[in-house]
Amino acid sequence: MKPILWLCSWYPSRAHATNGDFVERHARAVSKFTPLVVLLVEKDEKLNSWQTKVERTEEFNLTVYRVYYGKSISIGLLEKAISFWRFRILQKKFYRKLEEEHGVPALVHVHVAYKAGLLAMFLKKKSRLPYLLTEHWTGYVAESHPNINTAGVGIRSVITKIIQQAEIVLPVSEHLGRAMAKLAGPINYRVVPNVVDTNYFFYRPFQHSVFRFIHASYLNYQKNPQAIIEAASLLTRDGYKFELIFVGNASQELKDLARARDATGEYIFFKDEVEYKEVAHCMQQAHALVMFSRFENLPCVVLEALCCGLPVISSRVGGIEEVINSANGILVPPNDVQELKASMKKMIDMYPQFDREAIAKDAYSKFNYNTVAQKYLSCYREVNPAIPPDDPGN
Repeated sequence: MKPILWLCSWYPSRAHATNGDFVERHARAVSKFTPLVVLLVEKDEKLNSWQTKVERTEEFNLTVYRVYYGKSISIGLLEKAISFWRFRILQKKFYRKLEEEHGVPALVHVHVAYKAGLLAMFLKKKSRLPYLLTEHWTGYVAESHPNINTAGVGIRSVITKIIQQAEIVLPVSEHLGRAMAKLAGPINYRVVPNVVDTNYFFYRPFQHSVFRFIHASYLNYQKNPQAIIEAASLLTRDGYKFELIFVGNASQELKDLARARDATGEYIFFKDEVEYKEVAHCMQQAHALVMFSRFENLPCVVLEALCCGLPVISSRVGGIEEVINSANGILVPPNDVQELKASMKKMIDMYPQFDREAIAKDAYSKFNYNTVAQKYLSCYREVNPAIPPDDPGN
């Protein structure tokens, strides 16, 4: 059977261990039904100048090639130009090697338009290979930093062409799809959400005397953890007792703010970044997830929390309102700390009204590996009808 070739701008690697881990989960989901070959080309600044290193891994139907190249000895714009040139040369070189080993792919699937989509456009023109595009980048919305408008005319033009030439565009949220269409004009798009490994993220009954909020993220500007601390501080002044657990690598500045608001360390706690499956365990030991992002697409952590049966408090940004409703959470205006405090208070007061088991069951039906994989496979067969019916036994 001809494989599907995935060209990935983001994918976990030795240079960036968690970058695009959601793409890897998509790959594992789809490879249960059809062979996939993944190609990642990226710079590894630990390599010597002009050095190249290739890693190949195999897992059932999933073969992954990670091609690393070193940083040149040049600086500034010249280094960027040389890096881009090497990227393009290596893309084409290793595509030829993959074609020799695996044959011409049934089709190409790009994950994150820039820069992997450059090879997809080349193959479409040279070999008439159609491609699909899945997008995760938040930069299509103006609130994001950086964004498509600050990327430069050249990059913006290339991204636009990659979108326009895709047979089907597969954003992870309707909000992102509309933003991409605003940039590229009329496009054939349909939403395929992020996927959750429900072997780890599932409902488990939890009893704890103190109400426990959890927030898991990179704790950066986008996620706005400082505002969550401020809202929590306001809530304690109303006499509420609770715990707020941050999971992720917190800066010293954030920890200092927490200590300033919670001098005795009674309710704000930090847990360093943990493995994927450990995040599930942390969620299963909490009552609710709280997010207050400045901008988003459809963050995996929200879907994972829902699969654990956690109701979610979140700012109304990106595609989050597409999955959060009165039955599974509370939406608040972004950057409104008073409203966030009120929503945390409401969550504690009204918590018995949330049916955690029902929340988990509903999320499982939408975000498990098989459901999401079938959405991709349906699109594959639409583009290339010669792709046979899925067979988990392949």
